[in-house]
Amino acid sequence: MEIQEYTSKTLDHLGLVAGMCREIGISELIDAYCPSESADQIVSTGKALEAMILNGLGFANKRLYLISHFFQDKPVEFLLGAGLTAEHFNDDRLGRALDTLYEKGLTLLFSKLSRRTFDVLNYQPDCGHLDSTTISVHGQYNSDQTVENGLHITHGYSKDNRPDLPQVTIQMICEHLNGIPMHMEVLNGNSSDSESFRRAILEFGQQLQSEAGLVTIVADSKLYCEETIEGLSSSNLKWISRVPSTLKAASELIKELDESEFEEIGVEGYKSSSYTYKYGGVDQQWVVYHSQNAAHREAASLQRKLKKESESARKALKKLEQQEFHCEGDARQALLTWSEQWNWHVITKSEILQQKKYAQAGRPKSDEKPEITYRIQAEIDVQQASYDAEVFRRSLFILATNQAVNNAQDDAQLLKTYKEQHSVERGFRFIKDPNIVASSFFVRKPERVAALAFVMTTCLLVYCALEHRLRKTLQESEITIPDQKGLPAKTPTTRWVFQLFVGIHLLHLPNGSKIILNLNQNHRNILSLLSYWNFYS
Repeated sequence: MEIQEYTSKTLDHLGLVAGMCREIGISELIDAYCPSESADQIVSTGKALEAMILNGLGFANKRLYLISHFFQDKPVEFLLGAGLTAEHFNDDRLGRALDTLYEKGLTLLFSKLSRRTFDVLNYQPDCGHLDSTTISVHGQYNSDQTVENGLHITHGYSKDNRPDLPQVTIQMICEHLNGIPMHMEVLNGNSSDSESFRRAILEFGQQLQSEAGLVTIVADSKLYCEETIEGLSSSNLKWISRVPSTLKAASELIKELDESEFEEIGVEGYKSSSYTYKYGGVDQQWVVYHSQNAAHREAASLQRKLKKESESARKALKKLEQQEFHCEGDARQALLTWSEQWNWHVITKSEILQQKKYAQAGRPKSDEKPEITYRIQAEIDVQQASYDAEVFRRSLFILATNQAVNNAQDDAQLLKTYKEQHSVERGFRFIKDPNIVASSFFVRKPERVAALAFVMTTCLLVYCALEHRLRKTLQESEITIPDQKGLPAKTPTTRWVFQLFVGIHLLHLPNGSKIILNLNQNHRNILSLLSYWNFYS
């Protein structure tokens, strides 16, 4: 009697990832630029990239050489194509795919993928947020060598707080709604943000403007230097940047400002004051913002410093009062010198006391002349006005822009746009998540490290594209998805949606037919919105 066999494969949320990869056309686009090396090649470079994306967004933390193991219990043909098996995605094939991607140009390939993604989403963002981060790697690679061309994995300023490890730098430009990356580069571990920001804008800004409709570029204070601002003047790009507090003109302006010069802008906790300024040969607007939250933080920080200074000042004053001076002028000069040491303490009352000192104890002789000395007696207190002014100054920051800023409403919009910088920062947190392929930097060649960074950023592209598509369709429909508390939501994160799909399996029946197990109404709503039923039916 023939034994009837039933087998199941774990599908979970991977059908959603495969659906977005298929919709973007990732493998087709990559294969157009990276054709097969031979006629008998089973796994194309595009399919290898899709496999690494599925692994990266599978949140399984599998090393590159274990990706084939990751697919052992997955429906590979269902996700990646007929005739493909887990064994086809071995570390040798994936490693050669990484080499090919690097040779064809990672930044070029990513720009093609990103452009295709925005076309698929029918979305043209007008604002891009530029930032960079570092990713530390284990191993020496070429950190001790001089590298003329190619990626130099070396030590530099570590944003991971791991200065002991060599690193690479990833630079991105992301849109503001869901943080979808528009541009990415892999740079040397010791690259300068100021230089790389300037080069990225000057080399790729015009391209993003003409091809992607980019209007405004936003960045932190690393963007704001004379060379970059001057270079930007030759383009049509609008820009917003935080002004470094170390800039002399900025520190001088902040010192001169008074709280009465600031006005409400309709954003809770913020006031502003605007000025016209010329820097890098470019006329621009400087908007100085006062943050109430920053004031609370700075007040708490300064209070600790004030307490320390108070203890030190009183000890120093006690020591000063014990000193003897030969003339009144020396005593007054010592008092003045003492006063200059403190930021927030001042002398409220002082007196120079004259005292006579004889050579011997007891009644002095009638003709004995005493030695005249002087001592200080003083009282000190906190100079509250100075302290309050310091708290106020520390809670100020300046945004510069070449856009017209004419009123409080414009100031509020400028602030809102700048604060959306968190979109690219959120993307970096995603890339560095230990469950993404960031923890899989166990490859031998610098070129493959760069290519893995490309894979990680492409994972982010697919993840954010899914989030944008789902949120948009939810807003346009009457459907909601339960959030973590069971309440109806129209703005779920992709990660939460992935969690909802945990437990979905594909059952193979002995007669060759297939059944999807454990689908509920929430799953069906999401699949209907995304039109990804072909992966779950």
